[in-house]
Amino acid sequence: MSNFQFTVDTTPMAKSVDSAGHHITGVNAAVVAMNVAVIAAEKASSKTICENVNKGFYTLIKSQISQKAVAAYNEMTSKQGILVQLAKALDKVKGQMEKDYNMIANRYAKLFNSLNKALETRVRELDRSAMRLAEIRKNMVFDRLKDDGSMLFSASSEAIPLAQTALAGKLKQKTRDTLLTLSDSINEDRSYKEKVDSILVKHEDNSGGSDLKYLPAIFFSTDSLLNSDDAIESVYTADAMENTAPLVSEINNIQNALVWTPLDKDEKDDVRREFLALCEKEANEERLAKEMLRMFDTASWEVLIQ
Repeated sequence: MSNFQFTVDTTPMAKSVDSAGHHITGVNAAVVAMNVAVIAAEKASSKTICENVNKGFYTLIKSQISQKAVAAYNEMTSKQGILVQLAKALDKVKGQMEKDYNMIANRYAKLFNSLNKALETRVRELDRSAMRLAEIRKNMVFDRLKDDGSMLFSASSEAIPLAQTALAGKLKQKTRDTLLTLSDSINEDRSYKEKVDSILVKHEDNSGGSDLKYLPAIFFSTDSLLNSDDAIESVYTADAMENTAPLVSEINNIQNALVWTPLDKDEKDDVRREFLALCEKEANEERLAKEMLRMFDTASWEVLIQ
C-alpha cells in the first residue's frame, strides 16, 4: 500500500484566524461599551421619567389641595359671616329676654309687695292689740339699742342729778306708755268676753219655763266647680259653744223649710257703704279694691222672712 505525504502551508489561515480573533475582540469590546452606554442611557432616561412623574404628581396634588383649600376658605368665610349674623341675632334675643325678665320681675315684685302689705294689714287687723304691743316693744327694745334709758341704772355717783332726773322721767314715760297699752289690751279682751258672754246661755230655768237665747249663724251655699248641678252648703257660727255640731246639724235639717226673700235695697245699700269703707281702708291696691267691689255688686243674697 502506498504512503503519500503532503505538506500544506496553514500560515494564511492562521493569519486570517488571528485577524478574525482581533476583530471578535473588538466586537466584544464594542458590544460591552454599547451595553454600558445603553444601561447608562436607560438609567438616565428612567431617572428623568421618574423625576417628571414625581414632579407632575406633586404639581397635581398641590393644585388639588390648593383648590380644596380655596373652596374650604370660601365656605369658611361664608359660614363665618352667617355665624356673625347669628351672634348678633342672639345678642338681640338676649337683650330682649333680659328686658322682658326685668319687666316681669319688677311687675311681680310690685305684686308680691302689694300682697305682702295687704296680708300684713289683715294680720294686724286680726290681732290689733298684740301687733300694737309688739310694735311698742320693738321701738323700745330693739330699735333703740343706744337709748339712754338704761343709763339711769348704770350712772355713777358723780353723775349730775338733773340728768338722772331726766332719765328717770323718760323711763317713767315709757313705763306709762307700756302700761296704757297693756291696759287697752286687757280692756279690749274684757269687752270681747262680755259681748260673747252676753249671747251665751249661762243657766237653765229650773221652773220649767223656756229661757230663749239667740246665737248668730251663717248658712252659706255656693255652686260646685266640679258639677254645675250641685251646690256646696256650709254653716258657720260663733265659737261661743264648746260643741257646735248639734247647732250645725239642726240648721242643715231645717234649711229646706226656711223661707228666704231678697234683701231690701236700702239695707243692701247700707251694707255696700260699709263694705266700700272696708275696701278703701284694707285694700292697698286699687285694682284689688275695684275687683272686690265688682264682685260685691254682681253678687246677691237673701234673708229669712221674720
